[in-house]
Parts: sequence; C-alpha cells; structure tokens
Amino acid sequence: MILDKFLNLKGTSIQGYLHLENIGIVCQIESKNQKAICPRCGLESDKLHQNHRHLVKDLPISGQPVYLQVNRRQFKCDNCRKPFSEELDFVAKKRTYTKRLAENILEQLKEGDILNVSRRNDVTEEEIQRMIEDIAEEITETDLSKLKRLGIDEIALVKGQKKLLCSFSKFRYGKTNSYSREAKHRKN
Repeated sequence: MILDKFLNLKGTSIQGYLHLENIGIVCQIESKNQKAICPRCGLESDKLHQNHRHLVKDLPISGQPVYLQVNRRQFKCDNCRKPFSEELDFVAKKRTYTKRLAENILEQLKEGDILNVSRRNDVTEEEIQRMIEDIAEEITETDLSKLKRLGIDEIALVKGQKKLLCSFSKFRYGKTNSYSREAKHRKN
C-alpha cells in the first residue's frame, strides 16, 4: 500500500485508513512481529493476551493531520506468568504522539515559542512540556565526561510572569543540540 511508504514505520503494516473531514487521516496499523520480549526476564513470548488500541498523533501528510490507530498488543510471558505490552519503536509508552512528531516539534521550538508551536501542530502546551521533559531525561543519562562546551540560557515563557524555560545546548563539530526544561524563578 502506498501509505506504508508515506508513513515509513518499519515493522508495521497498514490494515486500513479513513479520511475524516475536519479531522484528518486515520490509519489503522499493526506490528508485523508475532512475538515480543518480556521486560522482566528478557524471554520472547508469542502468547497473545489482549489487544489494546490507542490513537497516536503523527506527522502530517500534505498538510493533513495524521492519526495512527495503533494496536499495542499485550503478551503473556510463559516464564514470569505475567502480561506485558509490546514495545513499539515509533511511540514511547504512555504517549499519544509519535517520537518523530516530538522531534519535529522540538525542532520548531528552536525558532518559536510553546504557545504558537502548540497551536500550529494541534497539540497542547502540556504535551510539549512532556516532550521537553522526555528529552531532558534522555540527556541526563548521557555520559557528560567528554562534553567540551555547554551553553545555558533562560528564556521567559510569558514576559513578567517569572515562568522561565532553561535552555541547555551542547556544541560539537559545528552542530548544536538544544534541550529545554521549564524552571521557576527563585530569588536568592
């Protein structure tokens, strides 16, 4: 199917799609994997326990919003005897947006503010805040022993209200990776 190529989500197949006026494109997708790895013991299981369907926002196609109806299956581990949800490469657990949408939005934040980026992408400011927190958690696990330069800045989210965004930028080989996190103004 041509939508498989547009979506480019490895390891998945599109089961069907709908174009809903004033909403966008809704694609029903499933993982091609017949097995999943138990996060507790690391063993593979092919025992399907339940199907859980979730709606996940993705990058737009030709200006149309795209939603993925994802079947995040639950398997039962023969070893642990407990159910677990399969890992999906393109969406983090307990998130309603794809990783690539989050990356795209974080790139947009380099040139804009949270309010306008949220309106432009039809996501809430809270979702953007969660995206920022997710990337901040990722970088705190990074080995900083080889870091040579770090830029730190505070940006006012709303002028005069003491709501600040702390921006951390690491500089390497002429590239800049920026990460941000909301902070509260404190008087010393």
